[in-house]
Amino acid sequence: MIFIAAGKGSRLSNITNGNHKALVKINNKSLIDILFQNCLEIGINEVIVVTGFKKHLITEHTKALKTNINIELIHNLDWKLPNGLSVLTAKDLIPKGDDFLLSMCDHYYFPSLLDLVKKSNLKNTLVNVGIDYNLERIFDIDDAMKVNINKNNNLIKSMAKTLTTYNAVDCGVFKCNYDFFSILEAAKENDKYSLSDACNLLIKNKKLGGINICDNFWIDIDTPDSLNQCNIYLKNSNLF
Repeated sequence: MIFIAAGKGSRLSNITNGNHKALVKINNKSLIDILFQNCLEIGINEVIVVTGFKKHLITEHTKALKTNINIELIHNLDWKLPNGLSVLTAKDLIPKGDDFLLSMCDHYYFPSLLDLVKKSNLKNTLVNVGIDYNLERIFDIDDAMKVNINKNNNLIKSMAKTLTTYNAVDCGVFKCNYDFFSILEAAKENDKYSLSDACNLLIKNKKLGGINICDNFWIDIDTPDSLNQCNIYLKNSNLF
């Protein structure tokens, strides 16, 4: 399992007080610790964390963490560039030919969501991404990664934050065939560095699938308002 924890998280900076966005607290627990616990609950005990901005904070936090999960850190020197490069940074830590899971470090979700993506089939796709059809519950739809998906075969036809025609959004949790690294490298050769750039190459070849996360709650915590919304949901659901 790869977690991307390289970005600056500038929109959260007025509440992180110099801390890393992955260490923001939800019910007195760091977000990244919650994500690690999700992994353990569905049988994942090895994770890779790709660092960038303020890597020392993630390093210090994970070294002090008492957990049964094996955490390997790797630093992305080009962390200021888009996030596809962070995935490529972890390539040598994934056994050749193995499928792997991938997640943003600033997305909150439950282990049941991760398990749905983990159990998905890559027989006809190179990558599957968790998608949410419940558009009315998306907190910040303008910033969401929108997708247009064919519901008959669950193949994604287009993906971009700027889409005007879409029927779902992606929730930032992926299952990837090892060959996805080749797609990321092909995108990089054309100066396309984001994860979505690589995903759009997959779309051209009908190799990007969508996994319906159903009613599983998730939220992209990239602003103070979204953090507050997460806390409100959890309190109202008696999950605190």
